[in-house]
This record gives sequence, structure tokens and C-alpha cells, in this order.
Amino acid sequence: MKKYYQNVFTDAEIQSLLDEYNSPAATATNDDAPTMKKANPGPATEIIDKLMDGWERVGGNYYQHAKPYLPHTDHREKWKETVNVVVPLHTTDPNASLVIFDQKYHKDSVTWCLHAGVIEFQVNTGVAGKPYDYDCEGLTNKPINDDLYEYIKWAPKEQWFGLTGNAYSFTPGSAIIFDNKYIHTTGVLQGIKTGISLRYKL
Repeated sequence: MKKYYQNVFTDAEIQSLLDEYNSPAATATNDDAPTMKKANPGPATEIIDKLMDGWERVGGNYYQHAKPYLPHTDHREKWKETVNVVVPLHTTDPNASLVIFDQKYHKDSVTWCLHAGVIEFQVNTGVAGKPYDYDCEGLTNKPINDDLYEYIKWAPKEQWFGLTGNAYSFTPGSAIIFDNKYIHTTGVLQGIKTGISLRYKL
């Protein structure tokens, strides 16, 4: 499942979420990426729970970063079928995007460290190499197409071998909902982006 909804939240609702994230009372999570500032969700996020009526929230956090986040998944096998709900809150880059690939990884969440050395994370397991090196569903035997690579050219093209997918605009007020077994990553980023990603199961 991959769905992109525009204008789901009002400016006032987005501001309430930003205010909560920036509040002195916000509880920071263990920072599992030195370039990402995270915080736990609070009462303001109930507006997202209403959107997901009938689903149970099982995790998630606010986040802010200025560098692309490596390809990863957010799945836990114990959750069985779960989705991510990403709500963009603010960005200084009008071309910011979230790239969701068509390929899935069915085991517990990992972050592929690509051409960099393996990074240790608090939540995900950092692993060497690229998704093509692992048991991912739906891999092709072809290079990534040029159009999609334009969104993720912050890493060498060969690191994306075997992947297909789509880029979704990181537009405040929208909602991006997808199966969290899908591999996903940040598009080229020339600025700062702030959002919230929550996980829900039926």
C-alpha cells in the first residue's frame, strides 16, 4: 500500500504539531542518527490518530534533519501488518521529497549504509552495502532508472541497483501512508525538513 493525500491537515493543525515538537516540554528520543533531531509524539498527534481511525498506533516520532536519511524500513515482525504515516510539517527546500521503493524487506527493520561504513543505530540495525545485497522482495536485475535517480543522486547510482519506485513531494499538510516493509529514503535535500512519522497496525 502506498497512498499520497494532499491538504489533509489545516495550517493550524500543522502549526500545533510544530509547536509540540519545538516545545521545551518535548521529550527527545535517543538520537540514533547524529544528523537527525527526534522527539516523542504528544497529545497534538491525536489529529493523525483520527485520520487512522480503526488502527492502533504502535510507534513513531517527530524528526528534523538537513541531510538525506539512508534507505531503511520501519517494520517489526511482531507487528505483522503495519503502515507508516508520514506527515510533512515544514521544509526550507521546496523540492524536498520522500522516495518509496517498490521493494520490501520482511524482516525487522534495517538501515542500509550503502558506500559508507556501517553506522550503529538505537532502533534500526545498520548493515553494510545496498538493498540488492539482501533478501528483498521485488528486486530487479537492472540499474535504477534515470528519472528516479534524479531524486536520490546524493549516493552513487550503483548503490540503488535493482530498485524501482516513486518520489513523493514533502509538502506540509499532506500525508504519505505506506506499508513500512517498503524500503524508503530521503530525496535530495538542500535545506531542512521537519516531519512526523507514526506507525499503525490493524
